[in-house]
Amino acid sequence: MNGSVKQFLAALIPVLLIGALCALLLTAVDRCTRDRIASNRQQLALKVIKEVLPVDYDNDLFNDRIEISDKTYFTDKVEVFRARYHGNPVGVAFLPVVAKGYKGRIELAVGLSPEGVITGVRVTKQQETEGQGDRIDQRKSDWILGFDGRSLANTPAVDWAVQSDGGNFDQLSGATISPRGVINAVKKTLDFYSINKKRLYN
Repeated sequence: MNGSVKQFLAALIPVLLIGALCALLLTAVDRCTRDRIASNRQQLALKVIKEVLPVDYDNDLFNDRIEISDKTYFTDKVEVFRARYHGNPVGVAFLPVVAKGYKGRIELAVGLSPEGVITGVRVTKQQETEGQGDRIDQRKSDWILGFDGRSLANTPAVDWAVQSDGGNFDQLSGATISPRGVINAVKKTLDFYSINKKRLYN
């Protein structure tokens, strides 16, 4: 091995070591960032679940959830978080339940008691017209609270519509498409639950 090759290797080894260290550092940072993002998402989801499902539970919701894919009732895949207390079911939270809005998709969280009574509905994402369709959002008005306590048993099928369509739900002035979409999505969630209740808790 001549002198020039030795010099080349002597210069190359530190570069390779630095490159390896940088790669390890980037991997560690990426892993930490991904873990932090996942943790933040989990905390946000838990906050919404507590709003739509205000019950006491003692299980780990994120390890006691299932994914539903049923195009008859849901536009997209939906995660069902199952709340239990001492092993007994106390409710479920569906999210995201996607509704069709005037400007696109509206994402909802829907909470149900074991008896199929709505414990809460919240908008988690929407892009509806400001001052009109966006009033479906609980941060804009209390319209969404009109679902609380409703079920298939106490609200006949014909009532699951805005008043202008002969239903029992308040309509938003200048915005009918948004509430129609939300009502339809919530009703379909109830329909799905009524048929699949037993398997949801297994």
